Amino acid sequence: MADSIKWLHLSDFHFGINAYDQAFSAKKIVEHLKNSQAKGLTPDFIFITGDVANTGKKSEYEQFVEHLLAPIIDLFGHDFLDNIFTVPGNHDLNRHVNQEFSKEKFIRPESLSFNPDQGSALRRKMLTERFKDFFEHNLCESSTNIKSDRGAVVVEQTINSVKVGIVGLNTAWLCDGEKDKEALTPGVPILRDALESISDCAVKFVLGHHPLDWLHLPHNQAIQALLAAKQAFYLHGHMHTESFSNTLNGAGGFLTVQAGAGWQCVEGGKWKNGFMWGAVDLHAGLVRFQPFSWSFPNQCWALDGTRFHENYRNGDWWQIEAPRSRTKPDYTPKQKKQPLIGWEVKDLATLEHSTKKLQEDESIAYFDGATPTWSIALSDSIPRREIVGKVAKNFRPDAATPYVCVLLGAGCEGKTTALLQSGLEILRANKSKKLLFRTNNTRPYSSAELLETLRSHYDWLMIIDEADQVAQDILRFIDAGFDGYEGRIDFLMTSRDSDWLSSGAKSLAWTFKAKFKEEILKDLSLRDADLIVKSWENFGSKGLGEELALLPEGQRAEKLRFYAKKESRGNSDAFFGALLITRHGNDLLEHAQSMLERLAEVELPNGLTLKDVLGYIAAMHAEGFDKLNFAALAGLLNLSIPKLQSLVLRQLGKEAAATSTSTSIFTRHKYIAGALLEVLEARFNEDISHYYIDLATSEVIRSKTEQVTDLAFWRFEMTEKLFQSGKTRLAIDIARKVYEVDPSFHLVTKLGSFYRRQGNADDAVQLFRNFGSNPSHRGFYFEWGVCEGMLRHRSENALLALYALSDQSETSSLTIENARMFLTGLSTCCDNLHIAFADRIFIDAESACNSLLTILKNAKDRKSESETLISIFAKDVAKHRKKLYGRADAIAIISNIVQKLAQYGIAPEVARAADANTMSFMSLDRIIRNVEVL
Repeated sequence: MADSIKWLHLSDFHFGINAYDQAFSAKKIVEHLKNSQAKGLTPDFIFITGDVANTGKKSEYEQFVEHLLAPIIDLFGHDFLDNIFTVPGNHDLNRHVNQEFSKEKFIRPESLSFNPDQGSALRRKMLTERFKDFFEHNLCESSTNIKSDRGAVVVEQTINSVKVGIVGLNTAWLCDGEKDKEALTPGVPILRDALESISDCAVKFVLGHHPLDWLHLPHNQAIQALLAAKQAFYLHGHMHTESFSNTLNGAGGFLTVQAGAGWQCVEGGKWKNGFMWGAVDLHAGLVRFQPFSWSFPNQCWALDGTRFHENYRNGDWWQIEAPRSRTKPDYTPKQKKQPLIGWEVKDLATLEHSTKKLQEDESIAYFDGATPTWSIALSDSIPRREIVGKVAKNFRPDAATPYVCVLLGAGCEGKTTALLQSGLEILRANKSKKLLFRTNNTRPYSSAELLETLRSHYDWLMIIDEADQVAQDILRFIDAGFDGYEGRIDFLMTSRDSDWLSSGAKSLAWTFKAKFKEEILKDLSLRDADLIVKSWENFGSKGLGEELALLPEGQRAEKLRFYAKKESRGNSDAFFGALLITRHGNDLLEHAQSMLERLAEVELPNGLTLKDVLGYIAAMHAEGFDKLNFAALAGLLNLSIPKLQSLVLRQLGKEAAATSTSTSIFTRHKYIAGALLEVLEARFNEDISHYYIDLATSEVIRSKTEQVTDLAFWRFEMTEKLFQSGKTRLAIDIARKVYEVDPSFHLVTKLGSFYRRQGNADDAVQLFRNFGSNPSHRGFYFEWGVCEGMLRHRSENALLALYALSDQSETSSLTIENARMFLTGLSTCCDNLHIAFADRIFIDAESACNSLLTILKNAKDRKSESETLISIFAKDVAKHRKKLYGRADAIAIISNIVQKLAQYGIAPEVARAADANTMSFMSLDRIIRNVEVL
């Protein structure tokens, strides 16, 4: 990565003890570097933190240069020497030089020996002289700065566009071999000055030899504060073992890194020789380590993290958060942190824990359609379809923009299982990612609620099932640059293909700030079919079903594919339909009965059982109705939506009984819905009409206190569809019950029309006459009139049709469509009145109606039922049997007939509703005028 820095940390070679073995060890380190370079891993720096020599002699440094530094320079080039830094350790001094110095005098508070100036450098001279050979012969010229006035190495370099600061200290100034622990110091002022010089560097390395707990206690505390204030990396050796730790102190944190000994004994001896790779990834905010030790049996360097906890491990590296600054805590009272609702966070370790094989009952339930959970979908018992690998390979960690992938398919196609399985495979390939999974599809998507969680990590995969409802919110979040979140987020989503299209999600500008791809889940390949059947075979006939179990093994997958192709010719649910028919084709009713019997034992707080709830869901699904949403079912059961999800839908999902989208609830398949209703009627002796009645009346009642989605469906459309499909009795029963809870004129009109269309005009007329109020609605009066006409109440029929045409029936203007319908009905009624009473005014009124219909024929509109009537009228006019009137005369005749009708008797209920004394027809006149000028 562009903002990554890599280094090799070496320490404690002690050259001069065993020339052969130390040369061999150095040679193997160089070979390791050469092999790493061939694999693309080259260090930006090499840090050597002391005890290069054993006794600080020139000859020992010559061995160091000959066997280690010179070969490294040959490998990486002479300029790389500027990237190698050494600091002295307690073995890099000559203990026979100036051995009379006093630690106590140098360490006392009033000492002026460790300031970064010339005077202090003179006071340190007796200490510096002890490291003469180290400074003159270790080949790293930068280390000589330790004996300069500032007392430290201070270097700035830019690597991969990152400014790096390096400070080299001498923690061994005061070493004399006696009671060194807690008596040493590199000089607090020296370190402070050096860190200030590199304060603008993004990464700050401080090199020393001793652990901080070897420093004089007051100096140790001050040095920790300085390191923390600059978020430095303190690299050291001395202890001959590797370790790392993150420490918070004062204004921030710092990282302490301890390397093992490059050489501490001959190979195969009691102790191990080793070194450590390090890398810092500023984008990820992580520091990574790779410790190696020499394996004598295998004669190679081996990755060796025995001293590191597995919780820090990520593949071949151990990682920890990089040091960061720390602001002063705000102790003012804060609102209680709200838990993340509707989402859950998962990492790779958690997902891997879910790959265990399932018990038989869990597997069979899933095969029957149980809602896939993480532990089910990721189990090794469940096959991975080809789409999973196809989706997972699209996610690349080095992509510059967010990646958005949506998996589309029909209902019950296996999208959720593929979604969860793909999530695992993506995290396996991108181990730094964490997963944020949407668990509640009914809650609105709010990026503000997620930001605190998102900022806890730097690389996320957001997984969203039924994403069509939140697609616009997701896109806004992406286009807004994640609302200030600076890490990476990729998105994996699913949706029914029809919902993705109808919601408008398909036409959104996904590629403006992201890479976007749609993957389609459809058809069943031979490989997928074979894997599915093999997973069934693990459980014998219970898994395969009776029909499939009788087939030879080689034909089972082909049988499944046969059903899949057959089902795909239908509208939806083809994949699960194929699974269902393949396994339960001969015993679907028994399967449904067994399910209902189990669910009947689970009682809800309102006294109903899950069997009852499944009946409501099955009734809707069997008729192809998709309006049973969470709010509707929760309202019926008197539960909150969260309670509905936890007590009802999750349990039904586990039983393979029901599923849901973000907007609707269904049984697992329409085949199951039909089987459930058949069993409820035939074996449980239930009248299934109550399911529809309960739902419709519940929603109409709920609409009086809250907003109800699809209210028109529950009041009118459901009954109309049932009536048209031939279920007339059921439609009337529902409409009657809905009318009882909401006695509105709309519902009386609908119920009256059902009675009429069923041939039961008596009940329709009684319904209208007993309604008790006069609504402002033309359709109400016209329908009433038609019902009266079916009982040969010709005068009432005509008067109500006239009133529907009048200005008094409704404040809004008459439409052309209604004018045609009402005039056609009135024309027929007038013809019947003429037959009944032989009054010339009725034949004139019929001609007036047909004359106006003739004018309306010129209006551009859909085909009218009046065309046949107009055609017959035109022939009668041509034969002078009837007269064609102009607009004004026709409307005048229609107005005159209103008073005439009273002579032939009008039922009092009709007379009260349609007052003949007040009728006018200005709206009708205006419509006719408008058409005439076309």
